[in-house]
Amino acid sequence: MPLLRGPERSRLRAAAVKRGALLALVVAGCGGALDRPPCQDGRCGTQVSWQEQYQRNIDRELDMLFVVDDTPAIASHAGALPAGFAGIAGVVTGSPLPISLHVGFIRSGGCDASTRGGACGITAPEQFLRAEWCQTITNAALPIAESFACLGDMGAADCGPAQPLAAAVQALTAPRAGWDGFLRPAAYLAIVVVAAQDDASGPAGSPTAVADLVAAIRTIKGDPSQILVSVIGSKDCGTAAVPTPRLLDFVNAFGANGLYTSLCDATFTPAVDRVVADTGTAIDPPCTTNVRDTDPQTAGLQADCTVRSVSRNPDGSQTTSQLTGCDVGAPPCWRFVAGGLCGNGQGCVFEVDHPPDWCYEAGESLSIECLACADPADPACKSTQAR
Repeated sequence: MPLLRGPERSRLRAAAVKRGALLALVVAGCGGALDRPPCQDGRCGTQVSWQEQYQRNIDRELDMLFVVDDTPAIASHAGALPAGFAGIAGVVTGSPLPISLHVGFIRSGGCDASTRGGACGITAPEQFLRAEWCQTITNAALPIAESFACLGDMGAADCGPAQPLAAAVQALTAPRAGWDGFLRPAAYLAIVVVAAQDDASGPAGSPTAVADLVAAIRTIKGDPSQILVSVIGSKDCGTAAVPTPRLLDFVNAFGANGLYTSLCDATFTPAVDRVVADTGTAIDPPCTTNVRDTDPQTAGLQADCTVRSVSRNPDGSQTTSQLTGCDVGAPPCWRFVAGGLCGNGQGCVFEVDHPPDWCYEAGESLSIECLACADPADPACKSTQAR
């Protein structure tokens, strides 16, 4: 994942490292950069170059399906739903590392199969919201939070009983006009059920077993761990609480990837906290201790490196560029920054600073070559230790 930029970089660096989001090569010592091709024309003598191919694979795609109770049972809660959905939008789009989103809202009642795509400004024929490439490419006329609130405002006039689990299975496994491309192979899938009553999926008097509905949902992904489910139900609603044993069984079937929260909470955002936390990709940075200090008299590591970057564009094409050191050039540029990620407290982090319009979804493949030491006893190598 790319490094946070501008004034936010220092404040958020620790969190980014913890989440595996920091692009990093760790070396002992740190400092400026000369940024000349190492070992050119034999000028290294008996020295060697240290080379690394480093690729950041970004897995920040999230497909979210909201299944909303639109029967009379939800009437007492209907007024709170738009603000609750807008709050969820703030969480999933406000992460320091943005997520590429597909978001759909469907009904759980039995008589109305319509969506609110057209009423909420979604570009026809699509019926779900797309917010891709760091939310710069969308199919919505409204801001994302307002789109969430509008799409989820289903009312309370549909016929019951609600069958949210069957509705989710049908929406995700059967062709549906306007939903082509909603599910992406590499994306996480989050299913959020909003219900003021228990699930009644299946024939009257003989509902389909929850285990069968869970099994059908699990087949949607080759890796079931990419499926996260939440229920926002009537738990903790005092005298208005309605037992929902089937929905509890549903979330419990997904173990740590399942969560039940309450319609009566002040905010719906806890229902997606796990979703946001799980859609990152952890990257363990490689370490080295033999990058040569070209100026031992100056504090820190004065590394002599060449860095080539290949990144992806929105249309799928690639851009190749040579990065300069941040001490001699503007972003995009590279630097060594103190940090103990190698476990010895003496490491440095190789960072790439990007300009404000950089999108994390671009990804990046880096070819890095630095002047190194053939002899570990070389004083210049010893000088790479933190001072």
